[in-house]
Amino acid sequence: MGLLRIIIGGIIFSALINLYSYKRFVKNIGFLRPYLRYIRIFFYVISILEFGFVLQILFHFFNIEMYIFTGTLIGFSLFLFAVSFVYDILRVLFKKTKFDSNRRKFIKLCFDLTFFILLFSYFFKGMFNALTPPVIRHTQIKLKNLKEPMRIAMITDVHIGEFLQKEFLASLVYQINSTKPDLVVIVGDMIDFSSEHIGDFLDPLKDIKSKHGIFYVPGNHEYYHGIDGILAKISQTGVKILGNANIKIDGINLAGVYDIAGFRFKHLEPDLDKALEGTDKNLPTVLLSHQPKFIKTMTQDVDLVLCGHTHAGQIFPFQALVLIDQGYLHGLYTHNDKMQVYVSSGAGFWGPPVRIFAPSEIAVLDLKPDL
Repeated sequence: MGLLRIIIGGIIFSALINLYSYKRFVKNIGFLRPYLRYIRIFFYVISILEFGFVLQILFHFFNIEMYIFTGTLIGFSLFLFAVSFVYDILRVLFKKTKFDSNRRKFIKLCFDLTFFILLFSYFFKGMFNALTPPVIRHTQIKLKNLKEPMRIAMITDVHIGEFLQKEFLASLVYQINSTKPDLVVIVGDMIDFSSEHIGDFLDPLKDIKSKHGIFYVPGNHEYYHGIDGILAKISQTGVKILGNANIKIDGINLAGVYDIAGFRFKHLEPDLDKALEGTDKNLPTVLLSHQPKFIKTMTQDVDLVLCGHTHAGQIFPFQALVLIDQGYLHGLYTHNDKMQVYVSSGAGFWGPPVRIFAPSEIAVLDLKPDL
């Protein structure tokens, strides 16, 4: 039921943003008016293809080429909507400004051309950003009661599936190993495939070199594709799953919870009390939780929460909506006097192969004693 609601919501959202973009932006671009009939047909076609992309979540009827093409269309529609919204606001303000007729026409032409060029230049730059290997982002974090420094390599939101496959994961593993981590954590949305389709895509995880091992918690996307089968596949790679559990590692408590999507699916729900049961109170506790907004529900403080999910907004200006929904967007935050939060922008992408003002990353967290 939860997945069906997401699919219906996705279809309605796609239709509404395309309608808005056409009526408030495209129809008002003067030099496009002779071609509006063809542009309307184009919008009908991309809306149908985008409906197919949303249904693909459940039925998997697209081949890889069609998946990439329709995912790119989704990205284009989202960014077109963002540009249309800004254009709409400025157009209203422009109408209230007094100019003579000829000057107004010239300014309007320049205005339209600027936004038209902006749309395509930033979109193609966003595609380039998404397909560029993630940067290795180093962050130093001080923790009380930590006896010795520790380096954690953290990846989230890899989204191995139709688009990003074994070769991409292998390149991530190479980058992770280059940082010489003491510990590697994977904080959700590793897989965007059902277990029947995974094949050998996860094999590169076996090549990760980490002093204290590799630990994982699921994200919401694992629930969409059959979480039990996915967890079984991940376990076969030697990665340890921290679902509502903890382990003591070289001077820290490492704990993890299942994702809050478990509440919607009524299966493998997060349980913080269980996750923290038996932890050593004399050591700092690091909690893995895919979605930052889980922090709002926490009744116990920990020293550091590691999250993903946000993709740092992925496509500008949706960062604002993500921040409102999740509470945190990207980077290191101080939640209260005791607890810090690090939110990764993710190593991959979901849906459109586009990232605009939201670079992908492998987070390298150097934990230091807070003396």
